[in-house]
Amino acid sequence: MKKVSVIIPAYNAEPFIEQCAKSVLHQTLTDIEILFIDDGSTDGTGEILDKLTAGSDYARVIHQKNTGLYKTRETGLSLATGEYIGWVDADDFLEPRMYETLYNAATENDSELAICDYSWYPKKIRTKEKWFREYKGTADAEFVEQNSQVWNKIVKRELLERLQIGSYFTTCFDEIYIYVLMEAKNPVTIAQPLYHYRVCGGTMSSTYTDILHYRSFVEASKALCEVMRPIAGSPYWNDYFRYRIVYYLLMTMLVAANCGDKVSYVQNRSELLHMVPKYKDNQHFRKILRRNYGRIRAIVIGDVIPLNYGLARAACRIGFRKKECG
Repeated sequence: MKKVSVIIPAYNAEPFIEQCAKSVLHQTLTDIEILFIDDGSTDGTGEILDKLTAGSDYARVIHQKNTGLYKTRETGLSLATGEYIGWVDADDFLEPRMYETLYNAATENDSELAICDYSWYPKKIRTKEKWFREYKGTADAEFVEQNSQVWNKIVKRELLERLQIGSYFTTCFDEIYIYVLMEAKNPVTIAQPLYHYRVCGGTMSSTYTDILHYRSFVEASKALCEVMRPIAGSPYWNDYFRYRIVYYLLMTMLVAANCGDKVSYVQNRSELLHMVPKYKDNQHFRKILRRNYGRIRAIVIGDVIPLNYGLARAACRIGFRKKECG
């Protein structure tokens, strides 16, 4: 058994995949399994990976028809054999010692979960918030909210299999890692930016133009809420999982207003206002928004956006007027 299996789903990642792959292939942790999954790429991604892994006895490329990110995650997890599992997005890259550092921290602390900090590449932008919180002895809502991404951590494979995480990716998306964060024994965090998350694209406003993308996270949050309902077992956690539905409804409304799609805005607003209990009575609602976005932006998202379409549209025109990579 290898110490760590690293899984890299890749779809049409030609501009970035070589830098990503080399950063994984050149890790200082040598007892490692690397699985690149070419998810039906139509560019040169597959050929680049084949070339980079030719002759390797610890890295291989799996070519498959396109199934989408979350089905690919399920496939990758089913193929991995390592003691711990790590993920890398195909446009990101790592510090050479990332997995050695995480593995040593996990084993030294008898931990099922090790998390490192990360950095934005090439620089931080206004439309992205950095979510990382050190573990301070309790896997509370703040800890799971700010560490739910899959890619800056390693998790004991036995834990992922016990929780059947692979089977939930296609319905709950990466949000299912919240379940992992709540259940992992002795989590350990490392306040070093060993993972580099690439931020690229068009303008700030173009970051918020895909209504269906955000709406899909509403459905994923509903699915997660159902998965966690028998596990959460307290008003504190039940409110947290309902908060995630509220948050993505608000973000879908924001995107709809930014796109000028009044019909989608009204539909999502109606769903938000008909939630029982009322969304503003949720104990996590204001606390998490303020912590993640600051007081002013939290007021805009939580109070201005749901008032009416005209105000939401105006807020987007003000907030998205500056061009920035997103």
